[in-house]
Amino acid sequence: MAHCTGSQPLATPLYFPPNAFSATPTSRNHPPVTNDRRKRGKQSAEAAAHTRQEIITAATECFSSQGYEATTLRGIAQATGLTHGSLRHHFGSKLDIWRAVADTVLEHYQSHMLPILQDATQMENPLQAFKQVVQSFIRVSYSDPMLARLLMGETATDNERADYVRANFLSLHTPIGLLFERAREQCPWLNQHTNDTFFLALLSLTFFPLIVPGVQQLLDKQPGKAPQQQVERIMGILFGPVHSGP
Repeated sequence: MAHCTGSQPLATPLYFPPNAFSATPTSRNHPPVTNDRRKRGKQSAEAAAHTRQEIITAATECFSSQGYEATTLRGIAQATGLTHGSLRHHFGSKLDIWRAVADTVLEHYQSHMLPILQDATQMENPLQAFKQVVQSFIRVSYSDPMLARLLMGETATDNERADYVRANFLSLHTPIGLLFERAREQCPWLNQHTNDTFFLALLSLTFFPLIVPGVQQLLDKQPGKAPQQQVERIMGILFGPVHSGP
């Protein structure tokens, strides 16, 4: 039997223990996962999720009040009490945090509006259905002005973030547009709009007082006016005096 130069035959055959080539590792090399380890892993994951949510909450307020450009990672870290390094551990960049915040805002609208849109498609009166959807959108926006301010702040720009918001808002814009086309047949006042211009008017009338609270006070001539009165004002502008009611 030939051997490589300089090598000698093995005096004794090699010995491999049982299961040496088994696909299942032995317990000696890989200890089994115990209930305690599973519990610690679950607690660690829950703690990480809690920290991420704290970051998103603080960042939402920062982005809403200061805007994207003026908001810094250091400022978000200070608001949460975390270190800059810990912030980057959970989110790689400021844009990553912003996307998480934007997803939260969009989910807020979708969770409230999609069931209402589903119900509206089943209604026999298209105009009544469309007005119900518009009123609901206004009320949802006023239920959390901070989210509305953040959303409007991005839609007013022309950049990657604005494109992200618009693309993800299509889940609401498209079905609202279909209802608009049906409602326009019953309400001549709507003929002054296209689907897109109506949606822009709705966003502007709803969000502008939320972005500049002083404007709301000037319009109402008294602070803290009930949202229902603001809803009626917006409905009157969008649908005309005759069709502003429910």
